[in-house]
Amino acid sequence: MATQQASNEELQKQLEALREDFADLAKTIKTMSSAYVGEKQEGFQHAAEQAQQQVKDSFGKVEGEVKANPLTSLAISFGVGVLIGKLLDR
Repeated sequence: MATQQASNEELQKQLEALREDFADLAKTIKTMSSAYVGEKQEGFQHAAEQAQQQVKDSFGKVEGEVKANPLTSLAISFGVGVLIGKLLDR
């Protein structure tokens, strides 16, 4: 009987150690995943900032061309509008 009780106590200790190991493993996985997500978020934010800057630069170039050639820009805009109207009319 004493041997069985000792075996049960040993089994309880092993189960408790296993629970602690799983808790530590869960913490480690959480930390690693948080770090991974943080890295990807920083990369995405950097790419978004670059895209935003490229859009601003392109808009500035277009604005400069429109100011330099207003009649040509107006004619092109009219032509594009007519073309879109024809495509949507179908």
